[in-house]
Order: sequence, then structure tokens, then C-alpha cells
Amino acid sequence: MLEKKALPTSTFACGPGQALHTLRQTPLCATHFERNHRAPDVVRDIYEYADRELRRLLKIPPDYSLCFFPGGGNAAMDAVLWNLTTDTLSGLAFGEFSRRWAGTMAERLPNVKNTVRFTKPGELIPTEEPDYNAGLIVLTPNETSTGVQLPNEYLSRVWQKRGKNTLVAWDATSCAGGRLLPKNEFDILLFSLQKCFGTMGGTSVLILSPAAQARLQKLPRVVPYFLDLTRAVEQAKNFQTVNTPNTTAIWCAGQAAAWMNQNGGLAAMDALCRAHAKWITDWAATTDFCTPLVSDEKYRSYTTLTLQITDDKINADDINRALINTGLENLKDGLKRHPYAPKNSLRVSCFPFVDTDGVSQYKKLTAALDEIVRQLH
Repeated sequence: MLEKKALPTSTFACGPGQALHTLRQTPLCATHFERNHRAPDVVRDIYEYADRELRRLLKIPPDYSLCFFPGGGNAAMDAVLWNLTTDTLSGLAFGEFSRRWAGTMAERLPNVKNTVRFTKPGELIPTEEPDYNAGLIVLTPNETSTGVQLPNEYLSRVWQKRGKNTLVAWDATSCAGGRLLPKNEFDILLFSLQKCFGTMGGTSVLILSPAAQARLQKLPRVVPYFLDLTRAVEQAKNFQTVNTPNTTAIWCAGQAAAWMNQNGGLAAMDALCRAHAKWITDWAATTDFCTPLVSDEKYRSYTTLTLQITDDKINADDINRALINTGLENLKDGLKRHPYAPKNSLRVSCFPFVDTDGVSQYKKLTAALDEIVRQLH
């Protein structure tokens, strides 16, 4: 029998390899990030756990497939387009990410009639509704770039009016885990993990209805190996992925979803995000220098909120610079607007974990902004 004290403490497996010794002394070890992702205990402790907690949080039916997908939101969006678009595609484009999905990405599909509706000047969302009989309808419930959201009644109407052979896909990256969406009124739900779940980027989740899974059995085109959802769905049945995944990201997602479930579930997270956004909008109403970019609350996201600076003497870049100059690590990115949003604006995340106890962090933020603006004047 081998004596343990005489054995090496390093892992000699070829994939993944051993990490830097200092990293091994942190809680990262709990994520099995240097273990074979097909090992039974890794499957149980990482994938099966995260799958169960996410399904419980989002109330996903057992016959819907849940896949962890590499590459983040863009990869997931591409996979949906290439695997599930037939000969017609429709949807809405009203911000950077919805335009990228429905426009830039979709336009690369061969032999597809694209009737996606784009916003015209002055519109928050397109006035013209999508083609309800298209093979695939792509929607973005919350636009991360501008803070515009599609109301639940709009999402429900699309679901109710969809054609017999139509699939409805949602990119819920900006709101999954923080917004109560119409329950299971989609065929495809995708989101990356770095927003409401507070996990590093590069990993996404794809949830597919039985109808979407059935369409995969007769793919309308040749799909690149990396994007092939048929294989991803098959592997997911065994709580697995096609390619070596980021087990740390999946572990973090499982822990985040478990905390959400233990603290009131999705309804509580929705209420928490609303409270965060309400504090910011109520504060903005007391100032004479900013206002929510989206004035109509019905269309205003409460997970990512954009504020427009209304005082010409105040520059959002100066506000961001002042936050960065505090030297605090958490403020180094300031409140920078998304490039798609109007100039001289700020963007504030209202995700659940920004302040799990209420609005104390937001009170400190708005007090800091008041003082910065006072000094700028």
C-alpha cells in the first residue's frame, strides 16, 4: 500500500492542467477547475447541482433541455440562429445586442428571408410587430445597451400569436435571474452568466423546449461543429458539455442560483432589482442634472438603467473620472455608458447582488454622485 505522505501533491492529468499553487489555496478549489469534467463527482457537484438550482429558480419544465454552452452570449446567439432558423426569420432590433443578433449575425445565414423590425427615429421599440409566422422569432426582453425593455404583455402576445411552425427565442442575458418573465412562453431562452448571476463571462446557458429539440433532429443547414446544438442537447442529458467547459463559471452560477432560491426565489430577485432601480430613478427626480433615458416606466429596464445628463455644464466622462480616481477597485470602471447609448449618459447596474440587503449601496452611490457634481460646478 502506498504511503500518502510519499505521494506527489500535484495533478498530472492532461486536461485541465494543474493551476498555480497560490490559486489552489483559495475557494477556487471547490470548483474542480483542474479536474476532468466527466468525472462522476464533478458531474454531481458542479453540473447536476447548477442544473437543478437554475431549473428551480427559473421554473423550467423537466422536458426542456438545459445546456451550458461555451463562448458567452454571442456564441449562444449564433448557435440558435444556425441550428433553428428555417427559411424565415423575424424579431425586433432596438439596441446594440438585439441589432447584433437579429441583424449582423442573422444576415450571415444563407437563403433566409429576414423580416426583422428595426427601430425608427423616436421609437423605443419598433412600432411594426414581428412576422408571427416566421420560422424563428428572436426577441431581447431587456436591452443591456440602452436600458429599454419589452413589457411582459408584449412577450406574451408574441407567444400567443406565433404561427404553428414558429419558434420564439429570447436573449435574456440582461435580466435572467433578476426579472419575472412570462412563465415558459419561449422555445429558446439564452443568457450569459455575468449579469444577474455575477459570474465571469465566457459561459452561457441555453434552454430549449421540446419543439426546439424536435427541430434539431432535422437541421435546416450544415452547422459548424462548435455550434452544433444537437450534440449539446444529447450531452446535457447526462449533465455534460461537448467541449471542456469553464467549471468555475458553472459552479458560481449554481451557488448564485441556490442563494436566490434560498432567499425568496425569482420573485424576490425581481423585487430587489426593482428596489435598486427605484432608488436611482427617485434620486434622479430630485436632481437638476439627470433623468432616466427611458421616461416610460413600462419600457424601462430595472436591471440595467441608463441616465441621461441634462445639464450641459456637466460631462459624464468627468463623473466617471472622479469615481475612478477614488482608487477603489470596485469603482475603476465608473458608470460608463454603452457606446450605443446617447452621449453624456451613465449606466447603472441594478442586478440582485449589487446590494442583497436593499439599497444601502445605492444610497452611498447617489451621495457620491451628488458630491462629485457639486465639485464639478
